[in-house]
Amino acid sequence: MIADADPSLVVFQRRRARRLAYWNGAIWAIGNGLASTTLVVYLALELGAGRIGLGISLILAARNVVGLLRLGAPAMIGRLVDRKRFCLGTFLLGTLILLTLPWASKPGNLPSPGASLAALVVLWCVYHLLQYLGMVALWSWLADLVPVRIRGRFLGRRQRWLSAGEAVAMLCGGLFVWGWQRLHPTDPRWIAYVIPAGLGAGFMLAALIPLMAVPRAATSRTVCVGATLRSMLAPFADSRFQRLLVFGCWFSFSNGFTQSTQNFYPAQILHISLFAMLAMRVGMQCGQLGVSPWAGRLADRWGNRPVMFVSLLLVAQGPLFYLFSTPEQPWWLVGAWTVWIAYAGLNVCLPNLMLKLSPGDSNTPYIATFYAITGLCYAASTIFGGVLFDCFHDSTFAILGSTSLDYYQHVFLLGWFARSCGLLVLLCVIEGRRGSTQHG
Repeated sequence: MIADADPSLVVFQRRRARRLAYWNGAIWAIGNGLASTTLVVYLALELGAGRIGLGISLILAARNVVGLLRLGAPAMIGRLVDRKRFCLGTFLLGTLILLTLPWASKPGNLPSPGASLAALVVLWCVYHLLQYLGMVALWSWLADLVPVRIRGRFLGRRQRWLSAGEAVAMLCGGLFVWGWQRLHPTDPRWIAYVIPAGLGAGFMLAALIPLMAVPRAATSRTVCVGATLRSMLAPFADSRFQRLLVFGCWFSFSNGFTQSTQNFYPAQILHISLFAMLAMRVGMQCGQLGVSPWAGRLADRWGNRPVMFVSLLLVAQGPLFYLFSTPEQPWWLVGAWTVWIAYAGLNVCLPNLMLKLSPGDSNTPYIATFYAITGLCYAASTIFGGVLFDCFHDSTFAILGSTSLDYYQHVFLLGWFARSCGLLVLLCVIEGRRGSTQHG
């Protein structure tokens, strides 16, 4: 059975819960934007992350490798029999971990810059693990609060709030770093990166306030109490969910192996500043403000898969703009971040389809499995891309006789091809009729 809203909650309670979920998303997104991965990567480089490709890829991948532990989330939630308490507890603990990041990054607090870098990576991974565990409970919780027939619209509106909060925060964070480094040119550069991260943790703490007011739903509906091995393996025996999982793995892998190159190329080859990169990302987030609600409405009316297909078709073109970008014409990069506005459709419809294909009596193993396995694929491809970068980034390869492409051009071309092939994988996903109650 497809999980629907908890009938024990009256309409007023569910509407209030959705509004509180919007506020939680907006405030959390501000914190996430201030403590963005981009800032952490730049901070890691300041602390001496060696072997740029592999070093950055390990930082990007480590959190997803650790995220495999979220497979144990259903058992932990089942023991507690309270998704709300589990969700709030893991989010709170994760935010407190994030608050220690500025201290660990300060030179002198630990024996060496290498120790500071190691502490940064460990804290970053622990923070994400706790967030991942909490998200399993949150998705299951929200599934009981929002009816299937309007879940796409809910996720679309919440994604709009997430995009708005993150856009404002990343713009402010970029302006802060830019202004601080000009007002305090003699100060160590790491200071400008850790201050926004600390402020971001504060906003994440504030995001728990509206979440505390969201009502509990009946725990017997989607919590696997006393999770067994059979319940943990159930997602792998579900043919329809398997197809979605294969698509998620392909999509994650095709995104991951270009990450090291995409992070290195603008800063080191095109010489684009952190502020300019954040500005393009903010532009993408602003574009998603208008797209996300429409994606949710279309998903409720026509299904998730058609929206995902069009979105992926646009997203796949992004690496081509990186391919055309040169130090003489870096403005091509703007095109990539423009077509990546279409990520809004995937951000709304992919989790919506995952929840739709999860059984109503126990969806936590499905949620944990989907994000753990796809996250592991992303991590593996990110490390693979980092190793390739370190080995071949200075190489040039001849193709079609006299024509030659450098390493960056090859990676961006392969990135476009791999993401485009994802369209064929998506065609194999079976969604079923909207409102269907049968679970294959």
